[in-house]
Amino acid sequence: MVGLEGMDLHSPLHRSKLLRLLQDWAQVGGEPSRQDVAERLSPWLGAFDAVKLDGALQQIESYATQTRVRGQALDADALDAAFQALKAEVADMATASLFPPNAASGAAHEAKADYGPSHQRYLGLQKRMELAVDKLRQQVRQTLSRGSAPLRQLAALDAVMAQMLGPREQKLLTTVPVYLERRFEHRHACHRQQLAASGLSDDPGPWRLPGGWLHDFQHDLREMLLAELQVRLLPILGLIEAVHTENREQA
Repeated sequence: MVGLEGMDLHSPLHRSKLLRLLQDWAQVGGEPSRQDVAERLSPWLGAFDAVKLDGALQQIESYATQTRVRGQALDADALDAAFQALKAEVADMATASLFPPNAASGAAHEAKADYGPSHQRYLGLQKRMELAVDKLRQQVRQTLSRGSAPLRQLAALDAVMAQMLGPREQKLLTTVPVYLERRFEHRHACHRQQLAASGLSDDPGPWRLPGGWLHDFQHDLREMLLAELQVRLLPILGLIEAVHTENREQA
């Protein structure tokens, strides 16, 4: 069965690792929302969107009457493998970008505590992750579209929701680097306090080496990226779980 480490499918999004990090690092308190799904979505959809969604849902409902279309048995294990491969790809990508083998020599070029380079690295990783996740999500939908009527309906619904809610989701995720900048400043402030307490002069050389404050921040950045990946993968995980459920019921 597929899954993400630390992910509880029965937990609401407000308890996701991503939001916990954002709240902890920004010192923002959050109360669990008691709104239902429709109430949560209402600020995201305008009147035009609601009409469009209603039309799409009516079309999707007609799939159940298409008895001539016989669904194929879907290979859930192949979907699991693709899912796990993407997780590994993003993790390796983040490690290679944030902790390159020449980190020691690169430290000499970061003599200033500037968040800019880390910001650009995160944006680049975020974009590559977004493209990889979108590609896999489309592949999974295409697989479901060859299955039973309920799975075809689910794939069509996911496509509609991705089209309607995707831009808003991307806009929200672009704010993540703002929280990372606060974390950067916090790490640097703690570093300066330690220097002041010890009476030592600062040396930028070890910043990016293990034990250095910038090296620790790179770990923070990687943790945030993987937490964001967890959120981005939720729709795909739901689609794959639907295939597993149907296969169990038909076994």
